Amino acid sequence: MDRSVALRACVIFMIAMGIAAAVGVSAQADIAEALFVISGSLGVIMLFFALTAPTYTPLPLRSRRRD
Repeated sequence: MDRSVALRACVIFMIAMGIAAAVGVSAQADIAEALFVISGSLGVIMLFFALTAPTYTPLPLRSRRRD
């Protein structure tokens, strides 16, 4: 998983987590609180993978002129 994929997955997951949190707050159930904690920890793991993923930089190469 590279950095852009991890960040994209994290953003999508944060949106889904926000919707689940809104439903959990309105339901006021214990299972909703547990799901919110689990989804929060998964979000932190995704951010960790996004920040620790290596970035690929192009290598400078010399090009020869053909005459």
